[in-house]
Amino acid sequence: MLTLDLSRVSENAALLSILMTCASAWMEAALMDPTGGQRWVIYDEAWCVMSHSALLRRMDAAWRLARHYGIANMLLFHKLSDLDTVGDTGTALHALGTSLLANAETRVIFRQETDQLGPTAKALGLTSTEQSMLPTLGLGQALWRIKDHSMLLQTQLHPEETVLFDTTSAMSRETREFKNPEAR
Repeated sequence: MLTLDLSRVSENAALLSILMTCASAWMEAALMDPTGGQRWVIYDEAWCVMSHSALLRRMDAAWRLARHYGIANMLLFHKLSDLDTVGDTGTALHALGTSLLANAETRVIFRQETDQLGPTAKALGLTSTEQSMLPTLGLGQALWRIKDHSMLLQTQLHPEETVLFDTTSAMSRETREFKNPEAR
């Protein structure tokens, strides 16, 4: 697994673009290895990657050639309206970004705020029943849509996964530090 922590350069668009381009080029070369076996490519904070046209084009190419390379792609968004930041509406770049969503056969939707329900339902073709479930989902619950079939699932993490992917304690720590600056 390769993880890039870009938090120290996130405010510098030029540096972030250079680092992401280099990382994408390296990853692309690694993914093209015919002996690499089956792999997942996970684009966390996809809105950020997709905001760079060259990276979006590379992502689209990897998406289209996924079976050839033995990879499965996963895009992670906080909300689908993040796609609105990918190019101006009506541009080829915006169409490319939204086509990635259209090409995804499996969609996992966690709790959504009420202001996101309409756009999410429209973009994903949700029924009114599915849409009404979204703001009521609990921690780890998700609506899974695989093609035209949907189901409600509860995510369960192994204790070792919980340690690796625990973002709640970091958020709690940041909240405590914000409320009490002397605690830093």
